[in-house]
Amino acid sequence: MHRLGGRALGVTQEPLPQAWVPRVVNVAVAVVLLACISPVFVRLGDKPGWVQVLVVLLCLPVLLVALACLASALRPGSLGRLARRLRPR
Repeated sequence: MHRLGGRALGVTQEPLPQAWVPRVVNVAVAVVLLACISPVFVRLGDKPGWVQVLVVLLCLPVLLVALACLASALRPGSLGRLARRLRPR
């Protein structure tokens, strides 16, 4: 915002923020989420089978959010379009 003519406060017709910002944020969120759960999977091999299944089930929501962030980073707006298509009419 800047002053027009010295007195009136107005909004300029500047372009919207850069389109790369949400992409970078979504990729960063996905990387942080995957970095948080990757040590769990590295040390998973020497655990009993039931523990492995339990850990995978507990980490599944985090993996799904990371995948959704990556999908949104690749095609912004794609998750919103998918939600509109799945909404009952």
